[in-house]
Amino acid sequence: MIDTKFSIAHAAGRFDMALNIIDGNPQMFGLIGTGNYYSLYKMMNTEEQQRVADAAFLCMQSPGISRDECVHITHDGKVCCYILNIKLTLDGDAYDIELINVSDTENRISELNRRLTTARDYISLTGETIFTYYPDTQRFYMYYIRNRQNITLFDTDFDEWSSEMISQDRIQNEDIETFETFCSILKSANFSQTYTFHGCIISDANQLERYRVTFEPKTYENDETVVIGTWAVIHETTGDTNTSMLEESYIDSLTGLLNKKSIMNYAENAITGKNCAHVAFAIMDIDDFKGVNDSFGHMFGDKVIKAVGDVIQNAIGTNAVAGRMGGDEFLVVFEKFTDEIEFRNVLRCIKTNVAKIYPDQMKRHLTCSIGLARYGVGPFSTTYHDLFKIADRSLYLAKIKGKNRYIIYKPELHGDFNVQNDDDIINVSNTFYSETDINALQNMLTDLIVYGTDSVVEVLDFLAHVLTLNRVSVFFGDSATPAFTNTLPPDVPAADPSVLKNLKYIYLFTNNLLAVSNLQSLEFSTPEVHKLLSDTGVTCFMQYLLRDREGEVVGLISADVFDRFSAFPKLAVTLFSDMCRIMNGVFLRENLI
Repeated sequence: MIDTKFSIAHAAGRFDMALNIIDGNPQMFGLIGTGNYYSLYKMMNTEEQQRVADAAFLCMQSPGISRDECVHITHDGKVCCYILNIKLTLDGDAYDIELINVSDTENRISELNRRLTTARDYISLTGETIFTYYPDTQRFYMYYIRNRQNITLFDTDFDEWSSEMISQDRIQNEDIETFETFCSILKSANFSQTYTFHGCIISDANQLERYRVTFEPKTYENDETVVIGTWAVIHETTGDTNTSMLEESYIDSLTGLLNKKSIMNYAENAITGKNCAHVAFAIMDIDDFKGVNDSFGHMFGDKVIKAVGDVIQNAIGTNAVAGRMGGDEFLVVFEKFTDEIEFRNVLRCIKTNVAKIYPDQMKRHLTCSIGLARYGVGPFSTTYHDLFKIADRSLYLAKIKGKNRYIIYKPELHGDFNVQNDDDIINVSNTFYSETDINALQNMLTDLIVYGTDSVVEVLDFLAHVLTLNRVSVFFGDSATPAFTNTLPPDVPAADPSVLKNLKYIYLFTNNLLAVSNLQSLEFSTPEVHKLLSDTGVTCFMQYLLRDREGEVVGLISADVFDRFSAFPKLAVTLFSDMCRIMNGVFLRENLI
């Protein structure tokens, strides 16, 4: 008689101490009887035989504990991967062994995923919103499916939700009684019903809509009762589903992703929801996108944005929700990942596939930069405002490090991006530069190339004026005395070039350049440099490494600010970098370094 333990789909049986079969289910005999082996050892290579023998020995040492090993078995001319589970029997003179075909499991999962995808696609085509009500917990969850992802509209207590709909005048007065009847019947979880009434619940745009709401209670194997239903916006006359209302309210017409309002609402709801600990924000934009519009026109630029939206959607699948913030900027809200590797895989996929967009039309590969912040990673990272700010600054860091990269924020590497009292940080969009001043600075740099170092101090003075810097200094070697500096007010402390001795700090530079908008960001990564600079009053700075003809670091140019935090705009970083490269060349030519 075959043990009832073996009446399952997996190959299972009982084996003697030499792992020869004693008894088993038909699947095991069909598998191990192939070629009349009847011994597991004969079906495995030497390395796997040893691993299974070791597992059997451990089971003998610890009765009642099962062991798993991955093995490969040839059956019908095909090598299949199995998980072998082995456990000592109660009487201690045999082993119960189960072989689980990993390939079969993967096939079953693939089939289930295919059916799920088909169902999601079908629901998406109907244009209807889905809702579920759980009587035991009063939870009311309403969502619609777009691009195979659930876009949550409501996830709340049902009584609170229904009360808010009435108190906020989102149900037409004439239909309040119908709405209340709908709520009462839904809560009873006993009847299938359909109701129609008017309100402004779906679009949330103070635009009256006609709804058709259909629901039915279901009881599942665990005896849990759930009411499931559809909530459709319908035409007044025909009664057909009106999908355009939903699209216009929530979807960006160019990319098909969520629009700015929707993705920001989604992000805010996610970080206050039950799974907030798994939430992460990724902000992304296309590098030098203005050049695409200038070179190929805005119509082609729109095609590029649409293609980038497709890349993002394909990369995140059902693991996140994406929206377009405007222009070439996107926001992705993750809620399912817990491992950094998972984030890296998605971001790498986005970066790689963006480079494949219209390769024949453009002279260079399209690139993007991404900044990602995770809930609870770093100080002050548990609110929507904080997390968005950290992601935005991570994107900025990716830009100043050379673009075409992603930064996953880590306080131990990047410092504190989100000090609590940083409202005085200057926003990039609030900083303006005079075109006349910029042209004048470029002319001065041209003179510097032609006439040499006689005008260095004048250039530093003017750069400090244009970029509102307190101090710009040039150091050769690690001398504490600057070789050149702008004309400083008497109360400005001296700079200190000994940061060059800190190799960990030097590694932070990208293309010889480092821009730091908040000195606090160095407190974790390079505390010695943080103390050195803070002692001289620095709050933010840009620095450039001078190199000799062999590429060795031989000096430093530092542009410092004392009285404020400042997120240096891209233009400021570019002007400073250009000036430093020119000076490096002039210093080499005149044998100063």
